[in-house]
Amino acid sequence: MTKKILTIVLSIAVVVTLLVIGCAPQGAPPAEEGAPPEEEEEAPPAAPEEKVFKATWQDIDPPAQSQWFALENLADRVRAASGGRLDITVYPEGEVVPRNECTPAVKDGVVEIATIATSMDMGRIGPATYLLTSSGLPAGPSTIECIAWLYQGGGLDILNEVYKDWCYIIGASSGAAELFCHSNKALETAKDFKGLKFRTMGMWAEVLGQYGASVTMVPGAELYSSMERGVIDAFEFGPPSTNWSYGFHEIAEYIGLPGIQSPGYTKPVLVNKEFFDGLPDDLQALLTHECMLLSLDSYAIVQYADSEAMVKYEDYGTKIFYVDEDFQADIAKKSRALCEKYAAEDAMFAKVWESQKAFFKTWRALSGIVPKYTIYD
Repeated sequence: MTKKILTIVLSIAVVVTLLVIGCAPQGAPPAEEGAPPEEEEEAPPAAPEEKVFKATWQDIDPPAQSQWFALENLADRVRAASGGRLDITVYPEGEVVPRNECTPAVKDGVVEIATIATSMDMGRIGPATYLLTSSGLPAGPSTIECIAWLYQGGGLDILNEVYKDWCYIIGASSGAAELFCHSNKALETAKDFKGLKFRTMGMWAEVLGQYGASVTMVPGAELYSSMERGVIDAFEFGPPSTNWSYGFHEIAEYIGLPGIQSPGYTKPVLVNKEFFDGLPDDLQALLTHECMLLSLDSYAIVQYADSEAMVKYEDYGTKIFYVDEDFQADIAKKSRALCEKYAAEDAMFAKVWESQKAFFKTWRALSGIVPKYTIYD
């Protein structure tokens, strides 16, 4: 009997063991006592988003004119080349700060970047600003000579020395030879300026004062109404395409040529120091490179737009007069005398003056090689 019970118990034990084994997952090894539970593999961390640097750029000219398009081109190129990491928004004259307040606005970070006429900073920095490729330097360099001096003659280094307490300067936008004036009579000789109410600025204002003109400064946005109301008799402002965009042909019968009072100019690019220093190295290099390209891009755009504008003036019926050769020679003489005077009084002016005299003397040694006659005449 006992043997029979033992046999039954052993049979039950075998059946239970087989059932347990049959319920276990196929191929799963038996769990080891004390083995730690398996950990789930963590997903790799997401890559951090790249920082976007935004900049406000204030220009000193209105929108929808030749130099403006060059600035928009630059902003588009920088945005694309940086993959959106450097995002520049360009604003026209007076949109963020008054036209003449761009330099302090850059220093204080009100705007990160600005393009200016250095002659606007005469009261802040001194007479050296007359020479720093600004407009309004009578009998001065052409635009291409300005560009050459900046990049080959050490001009950018000098600009940064002059503006060291205000900003960095990393390039320039190019202008062109300006119209001599807009007027309602021909102003061909020195005597035509005696008692004339004339709007201008910079060294040209000082030279014209020697011819008996009554010189005044009127902002560009107020020139149309000032001329229309007789507040001024005549004025000079900018290159043909810029002036056409202001509609000056509607309120002045004449334009004068050549632009002896401003044969060429560039507008330096001022950058807030803290903003520029905060950019990664690659974005600093990109912005600097694009501002160098701006010099040539704007030069080509402005020159062609000015040619188109001259055709528009002729088609509109604007009369053109030419400044007397003797008058031009005397303007150059008086302008040089003022430069020598300022050089004797101001050390920085003297430094810039000597740099430019040496550079342009060498540069102009090549002038005779360009032929006068072409197949396009």
